[in-house]
Amino acid sequence: MLVALAAGMLTVAPAQQTRQTQTGKVTFGELVWDFENNTIVITGSPARLQVRGVTEAELCAPRINVDADANLTEIRGATATGSVQVNMLTAPDNNGKRRRINATAQERATYNQANATVTMVGNVVADIVALPETGEEAAHLESQQITVDLRASTLTASPGSFEVTTEVESGGQQ
Repeated sequence: MLVALAAGMLTVAPAQQTRQTQTGKVTFGELVWDFENNTIVITGSPARLQVRGVTEAELCAPRINVDADANLTEIRGATATGSVQVNMLTAPDNNGKRRRINATAQERATYNQANATVTMVGNVVADIVALPETGEEAAHLESQQITVDLRASTLTASPGSFEVTTEVESGGQQ
């Protein structure tokens, strides 16, 4: 059941008639499952929630509260508190490029399934690289809060600083 919870929904693409699955894994020191409310509290040093498949994400924190649907086939939301580490892969942008985001936050990270967003709060530090990793694009972001929209493949931050490193052609000049 925990794998079903962490994996989210089984996705079926009707036009292609292919099945895609996600696999979830939860690692914890202690797990408290409230059957009536479909909530799970995971604690550990750190507690870890991983999802692999259609999307890739990993959430690590001392405490993660998970809100699931009644059948435990979908995570409606999750809130990690304390020193939080989030690693995720964005959806492809209009050019098909995906980005890997590795971030830490000192207060919390919240996943909202309905909005497909992850919001991190409290001295957030994020490194973002374009895939495949060729060295042509890399960014370092420091902010009080960032929100990643997983559907739109966008990141919003405020307030903070942003540094981008890009590869440039030397043009043969010395």
